[in-house]
Amino acid sequence: MQNKLYPDDTHPIRTARIGAVCLIDVSSSGTVQFGDRGETNAKLRAIALQRQEDHTTAGDVFYESYRIFDRDLPELVDPEYADGQGVHIERVNADPFITVGYIHVTATGAASSLLCGNCMRVNSESRIMHIRQYPRPRPIPGAFC
Repeated sequence: MQNKLYPDDTHPIRTARIGAVCLIDVSSSGTVQFGDRGETNAKLRAIALQRQEDHTTAGDVFYESYRIFDRDLPELVDPEYADGQGVHIERVNADPFITVGYIHVTATGAASSLLCGNCMRVNSESRIMHIRQYPRPRPIPGAFC
């Protein structure tokens, strides 16, 4: 039997055999896949806002107000890789099957991936701004802290 290949002829397609899965929660923009995947692009932008006032009286919150959502992603700088001295890994999978007995996952985070199989490219990004807006307690006159 000849292995099928992805379009770039570098990743042979394999079959995932999973005995049992117990998965409780997959968060925003998370993926779960059994089998091969060519590419993953998972992105999450979120504002987690806790405040005492009602949203109708306190005003709206906009992504544009926070630089974290517009900032460029940091680049990985690896001088050895840039000089052509990077590590080369070659794998030979004698068995075309990926066999897993049991998977138990309590939760996966935002823009995460649970994959049993091959994946050529993964790009995940999660940007969350946590804001808590509560009035500061007023000091009691005559009390010193």
